[in-house]
Amino acid sequence: MHRFASPRFSSVFGQLVRYATLLLCGCCLFSSAIAQSWPSKPIRLIVPYGPGGSTDLNGRAFGQKLQEAFGQSVVVENKPGGSAMIGAAEVAKAAPDGYTFLVGSPQIFILNPLFFKERKYDAEKDFSPVGITLISPNYIMVHPQAPIRTITELIQWAKANPDKAFYASSGAGSSGHLAGLLLNRLAHIELQHIGYKGSAGAVSDVLGGQVPILIDQPAPGITHVRAGKLRAVAVGTTERVAALAEVPTVREQGLPEFESSTWFGFFAPAGTPRGIVDRVYAELEKSARLPEIRHKFDPAGYITTAIGPDATAEKIRLDRARWTRLVQDAGVKPE
Repeated sequence: MHRFASPRFSSVFGQLVRYATLLLCGCCLFSSAIAQSWPSKPIRLIVPYGPGGSTDLNGRAFGQKLQEAFGQSVVVENKPGGSAMIGAAEVAKAAPDGYTFLVGSPQIFILNPLFFKERKYDAEKDFSPVGITLISPNYIMVHPQAPIRTITELIQWAKANPDKAFYASSGAGSSGHLAGLLLNRLAHIELQHIGYKGSAGAVSDVLGGQVPILIDQPAPGITHVRAGKLRAVAVGTTERVAALAEVPTVREQGLPEFESSTWFGFFAPAGTPRGIVDRVYAELEKSARLPEIRHKFDPAGYITTAIGPDATAEKIRLDRARWTRLVQDAGVKPE
């Protein structure tokens, strides 16, 4: 026997549905109205690193295009320190009104939660993704005098010289650090990590022969590869990169599960109206196709791209799961 709702219940339920629909429509219209009147004052882009790095270059290049599109000043503010946590925390606490954005990277959303117990922001709740605009492959490079020209030779050398098998990266918890851990797991070797406070020190010590292997993003190592001062053994992306097309991927060289790159993008404080987020992403997407943007980054070994808000959120979720498993399997504990 079926039980049917009373007419009174149906009437009340119908009213609730109508109210909810009107409320949702009202919120959408309110968000749309805010987005149309925005921006009416300068916009801040917080870069949680020092000037000159990949994140900073990304913020300044795309920030200039946002300024041209919106007719308001877009001011890049460098807030380095605390493994990018100082700048990230400032954006997390900022008003969600579309006038403060974070130029971020996986360190903020994936790596810091894995390597640091205490943070001043919630990586999962405090930000709304706007979009990813730049992908930076990790390159495996060696000193020219090292007897390593391929991944196979690197694996053989590491097994034969465990007391010398060290690799440098820009720091503990960096994408280069994790790329080395992934290489260890897939190749069954034990490269020992040496973390530096930035790429400059890591590159310097590999150039000087103090450390045989460097795993890092293209800048500044790619300039030394072209000058013959470093040898690029492999790139971590799934396909070769046009800037160094002669350098094969790790996958091509016998490790089909290897993939290691980092990315840079834009994020708003959580609660920022979706209309504003969508307007910013629309301009980022246009800018990513511009020749002057591509010519700035592509020759330097980066890959310009445009990944929208929802796809960025999903990528972070998948990357977080993948790297969390790797770090836990490697026995790395947060400090």
